[in-house]
Amino acid sequence: MINWNAQFTQLIRKTNQAYWGNWSLSSEITPGAVGILDPATGLFKLISSEIPGVSDGNFIRTQVSSDWNAMTSDVSRTEVEVDLKGEAEDPETGVKATAGVQVQWKMGREGSMVSKCALDAESVLNNPDAVLGQNLDWLVQRAAQSGMGSDGRIAQGFGVITSVLFAKSGLNVGSMAADNTFSLTGTASGVHKMLGEASGKGSFTSTSESKSVDKHLWPSEAGVLASGSTPLAFTFASFDGRLLLPRWITHISAFQLVIRNSNGGTYIVDISLQYDTPRGRKSHQTTVSGGLSASIGDIPLDASNLVLDLSFRGVFSSESKRLQWSSPRGQWVGGVRHVDLYGVWPGETRAVDVEAGVA
Repeated sequence: MINWNAQFTQLIRKTNQAYWGNWSLSSEITPGAVGILDPATGLFKLISSEIPGVSDGNFIRTQVSSDWNAMTSDVSRTEVEVDLKGEAEDPETGVKATAGVQVQWKMGREGSMVSKCALDAESVLNNPDAVLGQNLDWLVQRAAQSGMGSDGRIAQGFGVITSVLFAKSGLNVGSMAADNTFSLTGTASGVHKMLGEASGKGSFTSTSESKSVDKHLWPSEAGVLASGSTPLAFTFASFDGRLLLPRWITHISAFQLVIRNSNGGTYIVDISLQYDTPRGRKSHQTTVSGGLSASIGDIPLDASNLVLDLSFRGVFSSESKRLQWSSPRGQWVGGVRHVDLYGVWPGETRAVDVEAGVA
């Protein structure tokens, strides 16, 4: 059986590393909702739709004007004009239309998927450390009641939806068979608006598929306009005990830093990592030769102010590089950070923070 939500989440994480997908467009995905998130499936079990004392004023809502287009590599799209025979009415304008369009997606295999939407806005919790910290005792109580905490501590997987990406309209369609097609038909303006290719409120008149599909459309019915926006993706904050993990995507017990000197470089590089913890300043030292990698693990989840110093050894002097992270809890999504080293002696050297894409 295909886990559509897990597959959708992996698809959108190619460009949005901390997002969870909402494949079924479930209305339970709301800003500030409290619940349990299964990292294997991405399915969210709602415990409470809100936190006492947290209101809409704690969230920053930003309009998003771009369209959303995510699909697996074996999906292709075609569009043709069709005759609606004057039977279709655009629900936004009330005008009956004769000329229409049919957009068709060809899906090559079982599990192929397409997500095409008109984005609306993103709602983000402002200052989650402070807001959730003020409500920590209430969250601890609800976690214990849900079997996700004890002794005043919260287990990872229990937490709060901290941001939601909303769509005005669109569709999520997955193929349950190979060599399948799915078609969306309607007025040209209605279909293009629905798919985020024109401004306005979208609609459709009919859908069809050649074989079985798993489909979720917004609006969910033909010939009507959507009643508001629908949640498409979200971010989630969990806890390790009483420590907030603001961009949680999987269970982690410690952070790990991987330094890769395997990109054709020839320098020997001396590595020094220092960071603060509530128990004092900590440090690690190691060395990595060209063609090899080094790993520093067991970095505690409450570490902060990380400073990585890299010294590329030369004959008479060394060349130094420095990378810094103030809070890996928020920056190191998934718990692992990679740094790639470059340089052929005696030439120029570089150190690249891979996840951030900066040198």
